[in-house]
Amino acid sequence: METSSAELHDGGRSGTTTLDSSISAVSTPASVPTTSESSSSSGSGSADPELDLLFELCAHFLGRSRFGGGASRPNYGRDNGQAWVARLLRSEETFKKRIRMSVASFEHLYGRVRPFLRRAGDGKVGRPPTIPPRVRLLVVLFWLAHGGSQFVACEVADLAESTFCAILREVLAAIIKGLPPICFPISLASQRESAADFVSRLECRIAGVVGVIDGTLIRVQTPPAAWKAAYNTRKCFYGVLLLGIVDARKRFIWIRSGLPGSLGDSRAFKESAWYERQQTVGGRVLHPGHVILSDGGFALEYWLLKPYPQQQLTPKRKFYNYCISSPRAVVENSFGLLKGRWRVLHDKVSAETELVPAIVESCALLHNFLIDEEDEWVDVVDATDGEPRDVHPDVGVTRAYQMALRLRDELVEHLWAEHH
Repeated sequence: METSSAELHDGGRSGTTTLDSSISAVSTPASVPTTSESSSSSGSGSADPELDLLFELCAHFLGRSRFGGGASRPNYGRDNGQAWVARLLRSEETFKKRIRMSVASFEHLYGRVRPFLRRAGDGKVGRPPTIPPRVRLLVVLFWLAHGGSQFVACEVADLAESTFCAILREVLAAIIKGLPPICFPISLASQRESAADFVSRLECRIAGVVGVIDGTLIRVQTPPAAWKAAYNTRKCFYGVLLLGIVDARKRFIWIRSGLPGSLGDSRAFKESAWYERQQTVGGRVLHPGHVILSDGGFALEYWLLKPYPQQQLTPKRKFYNYCISSPRAVVENSFGLLKGRWRVLHDKVSAETELVPAIVESCALLHNFLIDEEDEWVDVVDATDGEPRDVHPDVGVTRAYQMALRLRDELVEHLWAEHH
């Protein structure tokens, strides 16, 4: 189609008329002035009326509210847990159900960890968050108590997810620094006191029992590709191993956390610094006459007693297995109480794999702290792996192992003669 010189000289006014009519047909607000009005009001003409009109329309629509009618944009400011904390404090029952401890225990806990929490700041990059330290501690305790996605805790407390991730690491570090560390009783007097607790509290028939050792698996999210094989457990899920020794009060007196889930209990124990020290002559942890109880998954030592396997049982050995089964159940109860109070360990931990050891250690410290505070919790879960542990037969291949077998047989005879 050819274009006449008159149309070219017209500067495309016919095209402009078509564009104007199309825009007007869609929607032309009354407040938007026309090109001629704008040109006349400015006192100067425009070389490109189409561009002027486009600029005016863009300026008009960008200035209008997306929410219609020129209404002001709604305020999306977050409450940062203030209203949520007010609801928590309505009653003691509500507070303990949500935070897993009484208000008095929380105040004592807050007094211990407060020096390690930063003061509330302006929230800018590199500066402390605007959330008060008390609210930070409450939010993290709520997530540890209920587990699940971190997004749920953010929605409940009206926090940004990035803010929660930042305060989670800070609060975990403060709990680890502020609470008393988990320490194994080293002195002879403290070990005698622990052994007396097993006799008085659990009616243990074996003298000198200081603690009971066992392990439990904790589910984690899919780890990085390089770690998948190490964290793949025998139960076909990714997890970490928590190995612990507990006393008669269900307190942890030694733990080793964050171990890959594919590692067995016995091997994890033998690779620990505690075991290495116990095997060192002149630097043993346990004093003579004191022992630790375990299940059949650990290797027999002269200071570590385990049950006899099924195929080696006699009436006397059955009685020995019965004598150690009752006090040995305290470690399973302790793991059940730990996971029942802090449900983040019972379900899959929705956090980075690198952060799981700090989460486990913090929960164990809180577990001991609340037992010392006599703050009871009755909701206990089954912390076993869902299948019975096999008792591996004992074969004396070394002199130390043969001595351990002989000492256990002597203990069997002593228990039978004392109680029959």
